[in-house]
Order: sequence, then structure tokens, then C-alpha cells
Amino acid sequence: MPLMESFSGIRGVHDDGLNEQVAIRYIYAFSEIIKKKYNKKKLKIIVGTDTRPSREILKDAILESLTEEVTDLGIASTPMTEFCVRHYRADCGIIITASHNEPYWNGFKFLDKTGGILEVKDMDKVINLYSKIKKLSNKEFFDKFLLKNFTKEKILSKKVLKKYEESNKKYADFVLSFFSDKEKNTIKSSKLKIVMDPNGGTGIIAKLVLYRLKVKVKGINMDYGIFNRAVEPTEDSLVYLSNYLGEGNYDFAAGFDCDADRVEIVTRNGMLSGNHLLALISDEVLKKTKKPIVVNNATSSMIKEIAKKHKVRYVETEVGETKVVSKMQSLNSKIGGEGSSSGVIINPSRCRDGILTLVYILKIIATKKKKIENLVRELPSYYNLKNKVTVSSKKHLTIRKKIIDFYKKKKHKVKVSGTEGSIKVIMKDSFVWFRTSKTEANLLRIIVDSNNKEKSEKLMEEATKMLKK
Repeated sequence: MPLMESFSGIRGVHDDGLNEQVAIRYIYAFSEIIKKKYNKKKLKIIVGTDTRPSREILKDAILESLTEEVTDLGIASTPMTEFCVRHYRADCGIIITASHNEPYWNGFKFLDKTGGILEVKDMDKVINLYSKIKKLSNKEFFDKFLLKNFTKEKILSKKVLKKYEESNKKYADFVLSFFSDKEKNTIKSSKLKIVMDPNGGTGIIAKLVLYRLKVKVKGINMDYGIFNRAVEPTEDSLVYLSNYLGEGNYDFAAGFDCDADRVEIVTRNGMLSGNHLLALISDEVLKKTKKPIVVNNATSSMIKEIAKKHKVRYVETEVGETKVVSKMQSLNSKIGGEGSSSGVIINPSRCRDGILTLVYILKIIATKKKKIENLVRELPSYYNLKNKVTVSSKKHLTIRKKIIDFYKKKKHKVKVSGTEGSIKVIMKDSFVWFRTSKTEANLLRIIVDSNNKEKSEKLMEEATKMLKK
């Protein structure tokens, strides 16, 4: 199976397109680009993994191929690894993860010295360098490229520092640093109780943070690497969590993906959308800042209403965490994210953070003394629907043209992001959004957003029928 290569990282099926030789070549390409970018002969690199079966095989290949100073975090969430790049003042980082893909997948997220995902231009350089060396025989690659790094001096100075327990504690400290002593004490005294399902992934470390806040946790699937449901936390994969809520009078349930950059909240009424989580947290953060809020262009207009309420500028980017983070940094924004994928980004964090999002929701419930269902009912009403359609990658351009022509004939405004990006059809109080998945082959994602439920349903039906004709 071919690799999925994009600005968000590399993913593939282990031993079917992604193996140790691919890993060594990609890490070589990444380290060379970073050395050139910062004019360095030797790097300090952070490495963390999620909990997939192939994690140690790929990590060992990486560690053996580097002559750099490496800090090995062991099992670590994406947000924790990104934080540790900054905390340990490293030059870059590597996360061995395939995020929400199933366990037989794996991959790499490449981090800059800010802790954030590499900017698109740098990731393009990494992919281009890899493409030049990927077809070389092992002997050619080792002789012409890799072994030039293995001088006697570099081998003798090579270090691998293990920071397993320390990095967990430092990350927990970082998450709690977002909240005042008064806010933390309010959470502690609120007697909140939640159900938590990390599904054997890195979200297990959330329990360390929640223990310090005296939140009672019923943990489900709390053994690293034991996956008892689909890795992606969706309404279907998490539906069973609602059964636990009544048993012990829990406030809500939280389900993570494998690298814990996403969390989904399940209530007695069903699963909240990522847009709801972003709206709740934005409403809180924007009370204390007049800086813009930055979101991707698939985020519900519900967030635009929140920005309007607080009289702050609302800025959209193309989909992609790195694009949102980059714009947030240029505008000194305090809050942003991707409501389309449960991604809340709170400055100074440089990524979506499921654990930080969870604690922020607990803080809002504790300070407002309201159930989460009631807090959601107070938000602007928008009906955000999602669908996936299987399409051949060979017909990508034909399908894009079909979408654009269909909606232009209906006299709607159509915003197109290049030849590979999203297509957003804008109507009064509604939009329809299309984009080819960068993480799952042959899938086209559709999102419809409207302040009218019936209209959302009709728009989704129309879009799906149009694509299947």
C-alpha cells in the first residue's frame, strides 16, 4: 500500500509500504532539512510514540540511524511530545503515530523547534528529499548518504536520554499551568465524576492530571496497546459510553484517539461535536482577550457567532493544524482550532490537545455550576453534518470540476483552495464543504453547516447524490 504523505505527516500500513527502511530514509531526510534550516551540524531531537504494535520496531530503527542527541519520551501523546520539544529546548521532534488510523497503521509527525508541526514549505522539502533517496538500494543509501553522518566523533558523542516519568510530570504541570489556583480549587471542590476511554492509547496519561484535580475517573480500556474499539473516536465507536453515565451518576464520558490530540465528549444525549467544544472554550477564552480567533474553513459558523459576541476578528485558514497554528502565531491569537475534528488549540500550546481540552471543559462546568448539556443548549444553534464518499484518486480533478460546476450553475459562491485543497460553497447562513482526505486513501469528506436542521439534511443529500451520479 502506498504511503500517505502530506503536510500533516507520513502514514502507512506497517510492513506494507511502511517499514524500517522507509523510516530510516524519512528520518534522514527530516534531520538533513532541519540541519540546513538552522545551520547546525548536530541536533537535539525529541522522540515519542503512541501505543501501536509497531512502535518499538520503528523507534529502534530511528534511534540506530541517528547520531544526534535524542531524548526518548517512550509512550507520549502528540501534545506532550510537542510540549517537550519546547521544554527541553530541542531543535526538532518526531512522533511515531498514525493518530486516528487503525492499529496496523503507523507513521510520523515531524516537529519544528517551536514544538509545532513543520510548516508546509519545510514538509515539502522533507518529502522531496525522501523521494530522491527512496529507490536507492540499501548499500547506495548507506554509502552515499547515511554513513557520512557516522564519524567516530559523532558516534562517541551520541546520547539517548530516557525521560519517561519526568516528561509525564512536566506535561501534567504544563496542562495545569493554564488555570489559576482559584480555578483549580473550584474543580477540586466540584466533585466532578467522569468516564474516560483512551482505548489503550496515550490518553491514559490524562488520569495523572485528573487525579491532581480530584476528579473521580472511571477508566475503561486503560492498558497501553490494547484496542477494544475503533481507534477513531466517533459517535458510532463511543456510543456504548452513554450506558455508563447513569450507573454512577457521571457528568459525562471522554473518548480519545490514539495520540490524544483529540477528545470526544459523550453525554446522556449523545456525543458533542468538536464545534461545540471549540465554541464552549472560545466563549471562555475570549472573555480575556481581544486578539482574533483562528479556525479552519470547515469549522461551523457557530464559532463565528461566538467571535461576534465578543467583538473579536474571526479568521479562517485552509484545513490543517499547521496552517491554523501558523496564523495564530502571526496574529498572536490566544485561541483557535479545527471544530471539524475536535481540535482546540490554546496558546502557548502549538497543537490540538485532547487532555487540555478535557480539563478546560471541566473548569467551565465547575465555575458555571451547570451540566454540560445545559451549557451546550446556550450556544448558537447550528446543524453540522459530516459524510465520507469513496472516490478514485485518479478521478480527483474530474470530481473537483464536477463539484465547482454544479454549484456555480446554482449561482452559489464557491471558494477553491488550489488544486488539492478544499472547496467551500457559501450560501446564506449555510455552507457545503468538500475535501479529499489526506490521511485516508480514496475518501472525499463532505461537511454541511446550517442554522436550520432541515436545510442541512437537504444540502447533504444533494451533495451526496451529485457525487454518486
